[in-house]
This record gives sequence, structure tokens and C-alpha cells, in this order.
Amino acid sequence: MKKIILTLFIGIFLISLVSPVQQSLGTFKSGECVNLIQICDNCSYNNISTILYPNSTVALSNLTMSKDDTYYNYSFCSTSTIGEYIVNGFGDLDGVKTTWSYDFEVTPTGFILETSESMLYIIILIATFILFLAFLYPAIKLPYSNKINPDGSITRISKAKYLKLLSIWFAYGFFMWFLQTLNGISTSFIKLTYLSNFITSIFTYSQLFSVGITFLILTIAFIEVWKDIILSKTIKRYGKAFIDGRLQ
Repeated sequence: MKKIILTLFIGIFLISLVSPVQQSLGTFKSGECVNLIQICDNCSYNNISTILYPNSTVALSNLTMSKDDTYYNYSFCSTSTIGEYIVNGFGDLDGVKTTWSYDFEVTPTGFILETSESMLYIIILIATFILFLAFLYPAIKLPYSNKINPDGSITRISKAKYLKLLSIWFAYGFFMWFLQTLNGISTSFIKLTYLSNFITSIFTYSQLFSVGITFLILTIAFIEVWKDIILSKTIKRYGKAFIDGRLQ
């Protein structure tokens, strides 16, 4: 039994010698250059043998790293693909050719959400969608026009139209918040680039329309207030009013 245990320990020790530990360089934003570095105070050179894309195809190979005393560097800029890249290289540590390897992650935002952050995103996503529906319902159901009597007259100004416009504005605002949260989740977790880009495009175009929609709602509200002021004066004077301005 002692011989078996000793053999296992020796085997593990030998594996640790011949199998380099792969470390991570960090997370970077898509499209930006990444400085692939290596530090060695007993090396005369360090070279990169291969840089692998996330799909394991070779991006570049046989690269000489620039040297600055004990610091070696190569600037890699082909980072349009989302995912994990692997860098394999070698140097002459203490005069002996020694291999090294590490990876780095590329995401659209340059960061990866932690579990706690992702849970917060999901809670915000659900909450904003519920609030969007909560304001969408009155935006659809509330009447917009004043109540018209059988003879075509108006005797009371309805304020529901303003609640309707306000509900539309809030519904759109929470919808934008929902899209922004969904966009953050998609760029951090979704590996399908086309799907992530589709969500980002919807969010971008919605942002472009947001200013126009706000201006439109304010314009409509101003027109309605002006019309209701005129109708209120007529109702106060004659007891009723007609939209076409006639009196009976």
C-alpha cells in the first residue's frame, strides 16, 4: 500500500513538471488590442508559438515578442471574435527551453458579470418588465377623448387623457430600462454574436426614438391642454360645448 501511495505522489509530481499551469491574462473588450506579456529575469528571449481563437483555429503563429529588460510583450489586435483565446509560447528559462501558456477572455463590454451581479441584473430585468406592463395597461385602456353626450355636446373635461399620455411615457421609459438590462445580460452571457448584436440594435434604435417620443407626447399634451382650456371656458359660460365650436 505504501508503495502505491508513493507511486501516486511521484506521478502527480512528474505531471506537474511536464504540464504547464494555464493562467488567465484577464478580460478585454472586443475590437481592442491586448498586450500579451511574459516576465522572465533569466531569459534571453520569449516567443509566441500560437494564438488560438475561441473556436481553436490559429489566429497567429511563430511570433517574436519585443523585449524590455525582463518584460516581453506582443500587441494582439484581432479580437473581434467573442470568447476565450489561448496563447502558447516558450522561452529559455535558465538556458532551458520552457513552454508557457495562458488564456484571455474577450467580451463586448470588456468585463464578465459575477454571479451576484447577474442575479441583480435578472431581478432588475423582471422588475422593469412588470412595471412596463403595469403602465402599458392604463396606456391602452384609459380613454383619450372627452365624454360626448347624445346631442354631441361636452359638459365635462376628462383628465384621463393626461394619465394616458403619462402612462405611455412611463411605459416607454421602463421598456427602455428593460432593453438596457437585457442588452447588458446578452453582451455578457450570450455567446451567439448575432443574437447579442440583434438585441443591441433594438436597444440602440429605441434610444434614438426616445427623444422623439418624449417630444411628441409633450406636444400632444400641450395641444390638449390648450383645447381643454377653450372648452372649459365655453362650458363655464354656456353649460356645454361642442368640439366644432358651435352652440345649440
